[in-house]
Amino acid sequence: MPTALVLELRPHEAGTVPAHLGRSAHAAVLRLLAETSAELARRLHDEEGPKPFTVSNVLGLDARGATADVVPEHVYGLRVTLLDAATERATAQWTAPAIGEIELDGRRWQVEHVVRDPAESPWAGAASYEELAGPTLLRPTSQASRWEMEFAAPVTFRQRGMNQPLPGADLVWGSLLDKWNAFAPMALPDEVRRFANECMAVSRFDLRSLGIPAKNGAVQIGAVGMCTYVATNRDRYWLACIETLARFAFFSGIGAATTRGFGMARLV
Repeated sequence: MPTALVLELRPHEAGTVPAHLGRSAHAAVLRLLAETSAELARRLHDEEGPKPFTVSNVLGLDARGATADVVPEHVYGLRVTLLDAATERATAQWTAPAIGEIELDGRRWQVEHVVRDPAESPWAGAASYEELAGPTLLRPTSQASRWEMEFAAPVTFRQRGMNQPLPGADLVWGSLLDKWNAFAPMALPDEVRRFANECMAVSRFDLRSLGIPAKNGAVQIGAVGMCTYVATNRDRYWLACIETLARFAFFSGIGAATTRGFGMARLV
């Protein structure tokens, strides 16, 4: 069952931190997973291909500059999503007392609450793959043909050995299809990628670029904001596939580096 949870964090002391802690957050989550299964943590770190989890940047940081100030009077967040049974089992016992604290870039943060209920956070929740697919694939009577996506964290794609920060429909739904077919019990046809490329267009957008420090002093560019996509072909089956994947984006993230703070997205 795809699951999204939010760790509510409070820094032990005031100070200045890097505005993007995605790499540190990724390492912290792997350390937590290793406490349950060292083999799982090693596999998640080493294996190539789509990963069955995502990790956000610290929520609540001002990411517009290179650094951000944090204070213990404010509660921050760290969002983790899980896409397969192994990662879900490994995190089932995560509670604030069980975790205690985590370290991000040398600074200690107290875990005060693990939010799983969407009533407590709009970025938390769970839904089975059947629940994501069923309403559209099993009963495709009245299908949406327009999808507004929110890119709440920078989205970027690897294309021809380069980063592509513009979220075209072919890249967005191609990324979602790869994740879905890697972890869902029922595969969707690869022709979904062709449909997105040939029969979908951007109708409006409100996006801006955001540069994130990467390895060796490089900067990785992503896009944040809103983008609306429309289908020019109203075939009910393909619309159902697109809708299913759009709903899946809440858990899977979109694009590259979703385990390091990139690609947090949702259907509006």
